[in-house]
Order: sequence, then C-alpha cells, then structure tokens
Amino acid sequence: MKKFLTLLITSLFSSILPAITPLAPAHPIEASAFEDKELRAVWVATIGGIDWPRTYATSPQTIEMQKREFTDMLNRLQLIGINTILLQTRVRATTIYPSAIEPWDGCMSGKPGISPGYDPLAFAIEECHKRKMEIQAWVVTIPIGKWNAVGCTQLRKKYPNAVVKIGAEGYLNPEKSQTADILCSICAELTRNYNLDGIHLDYIRYPENWKQKVNKVQGRHNITNLVRRIHDTVKAIKPQMKLSCSPLGKYGDLTRYSSRGWNCLNTVMQDPQAWLHEGLMDQLYPMLYFKDNNFYPFAIDWAETSPHQGDGMGAIGAGLAVYCLDRKEGNWPLTEIVRQLNVCRKLGLGQCFFRAKFLLDNVKGIYDFLRLFNHAAPVLCLKYENDPHEDNDKLSTGRPKASMSSPSFLPNDGKTLTLPTQADADLIVVESIAGNALTTRSVRAHKADISTLPEGVYIVRSLHRKGITHRIGMFQIKRR
Repeated sequence: MKKFLTLLITSLFSSILPAITPLAPAHPIEASAFEDKELRAVWVATIGGIDWPRTYATSPQTIEMQKREFTDMLNRLQLIGINTILLQTRVRATTIYPSAIEPWDGCMSGKPGISPGYDPLAFAIEECHKRKMEIQAWVVTIPIGKWNAVGCTQLRKKYPNAVVKIGAEGYLNPEKSQTADILCSICAELTRNYNLDGIHLDYIRYPENWKQKVNKVQGRHNITNLVRRIHDTVKAIKPQMKLSCSPLGKYGDLTRYSSRGWNCLNTVMQDPQAWLHEGLMDQLYPMLYFKDNNFYPFAIDWAETSPHQGDGMGAIGAGLAVYCLDRKEGNWPLTEIVRQLNVCRKLGLGQCFFRAKFLLDNVKGIYDFLRLFNHAAPVLCLKYENDPHEDNDKLSTGRPKASMSSPSFLPNDGKTLTLPTQADADLIVVESIAGNALTTRSVRAHKADISTLPEGVYIVRSLHRKGITHRIGMFQIKRR
C-alpha cells in the first residue's frame, strides 16, 4: 500500500514539482504483475573492450584492476535490477577463456593470442553467482572477424571449405556441415568446463550481404539445422543448460505492418519462433532496436506467439536499444525507452538492454530512471471485477475480453480525455480494443492527458489502490 501511494503521489505531482533528489522520477513508472521474477538482462560486449574491460591484463596489478572493473559493473547493474548477464565469450573466432579450440581474443591482454594471466570467464561466473545473477556465454557464431585476423586465419587454415570472404571479413558458411562441427565443439567446451547458466547464440543467421543461392525455405532449414545440432550437443551434456539467441527484431511482415524488408524469415533465414515452440531454444532476445510502429506491433507479435505467453518469466526478453539514446547513435529521448519498457512489462515480456556501457554512462538519465524503476515500481496485479457490459471469458493472453456491445464513448479533443464525474479514479489504465494494457495516466479534475497516444480506439479503466479496476468506457482519437 505504501509503495502504491508513493507512486500515486509521484505520478500526480512530478510534472509540477521540481526534482528533490537525483533519483526523482522524470517519467512514469508502470507496474508489472511479474516484477519479482521478471527477466532483466543486459548484453556485455568484450569486443574491443567496449563494455569490459577498459584495462589490459598484463601484470598482477592490472589483472586486479580488470577484475575490479567487472565487479564494479555488476554492483551497479544490480542496483538497477539486472538479473541476467549475457557476456560476450566467443568474440570473432577468439575467446575470453583458455580454449583448446580457438585463440585468445586481444581484448583481455591487449594482444591477440596472448593469455591475460587468469580465466576471465571463470571469474565472471563466480562473481555473477555471488550476486545471484544468471550468466550466459554470448557466442558470436557466423562472423569470424577480419580476413587476416588471428581467429579467422586459424579457421581458414583448418577448415578452408567452411570459411567465405565477404568484403574484408570472414564468415562461417551455414551451408557446410563443418560449420555445425565448429560451433558444436565451442559450445560443448563451454558447457563441460564452466558452471554457466546458458549459451547465448548471436548472429545465428545468414549475413545480410550473403549472395543467396538457395531458396528461402532451404536457407531456413540450413540455419535451423545449425541450431538443432548445437541444441542436441549442449543438452546431451547438461540438459538444464539454457539455450538462447538474439534474432532480428521483426519475425516477419504483419497483417497491418510491414517489416520493410528486414525480418527473420526472409532476410536472414531465421525461424526463431519455431525454434522456441519446438524446444530448440529456451529463450529469445529479439533485437527490437526500433521505435513507433516499427517497435510496438512487432513486440506484441513476439508476446502473442510465445508458448509461455505473458508469464514474465523470460521466454522472451525484448532487446531494447538504449544505445539509441546516445547523440551519435539516434539521439532518442528517454521517454521513448520508458514507453517501450512499460509496454513490454504490460505484455509480460522480459527486457534486455543493449548495451551495458550506455546504461552505466547514464545516457540521458537512463541509469537513474532504472534505479528508481527497480526500487519504486510496485508489484500490482490487476483484479478485474465483474462488469455487466462485459463477459468474463478470457482471451488466449489471459486478459479480459473487451466487450464491443453498447460502448460508452468518452469525450476528448485529441489531447485531453474527460471522464464521467462519477468515475472515482486517481489513475486510469488505457487498453487496446483487444484488452492489452498500453499505459497508465494520472487523473486530475476528471481529466487525463492522452496527447501522446496515436489515433485509434481505446478502452479506459479506473485503477484503484488495491489493484481493482473497472471499465469506465471507450474513446476514439481523431486528430485530422
């Protein structure tokens, strides 16, 4: 109750009162019914040390500095509720652990092929588990780096028929059986030798600039065969080991929204939804690095097609582009990420942030927001009371079915929604006509701000302190 009242007061007055502390909320924090078990992950890239490490390990002193950088990072990530680390472990046919198969990446010691003097992966696993954080080994699969770099050179010599050159880069050929052998050997080594929670496959797809000679059905079969081989290898060693991947953010074209030629099925020949349903993948982290109608319909598509729809447990963690807050990367306003985060929570999707550096650099206040979000957002499970204008059936999502009979449309001017005087509500929930909760809005003098909502038809519900909600009516936004 205290948390809800705090949130309510904050929501009502944050727009008119100055910030009192550095963590004062500048944006609304919306509740999730899954907060205690919600997947909150982050990609930690080691290539070039862009997330970690900043210091090369060349002496006992610099080894300790490198380790301290990692533990400091974990401590700060823990404060914003991160519970899963995806640590880049196979970089470009190179590793951050002592592998019997591939050489050391230069990110750890400063020199490719040279050990940093300790096992960074073993250290990272131990430190994550101390903090009750899950860690998965992020394995870059198909790209193997510059043509003459140490990793690509070694693979070319050992498997000349499995490597192709595109521009200045080398790639494993997904159409060759040796590619599966190589990737299976790496994943088996990691599974046997380390107490990891999972293997996270990155770039398990055709390169977008590949000169396609097979049809799309055959191409998807080739990639699925790689996934199946890796799955069977890993699960035979440790059945409890999670297998995950990061597909493109758009699975395919939707009925009303085009992927604009950039999707899993036809652009890079992935079929991740089938992998999840068939049990070849335990988790998906779709890279939803878009906004507006390139984000929301496709996020809903991932949520609705998950076999564990809306459970908040992390079968799907939406990849959120916090890097686009950076002025050089997209210069998005913080409100864009906040809105995406809130929608994902309402859909029961976990979240995965790309990347750690942009969180920890607090770009546009994202770290401050997430710290408040982690500590202040209440666990609020909405309880729908019987409404004489609705039936009590549930949609497949478990959400209340919206009644379209005798709808009561509420007045609005496209900017402000006017509620009935008998509607005793401090907050309202705005839903799509399918019953998907989209956002909450504070109410002042029976009015709520709807200026940021796109044109369309919506359902509005009152939201009371105990999480009980009643349908007030519907409204339609037309601004033209």
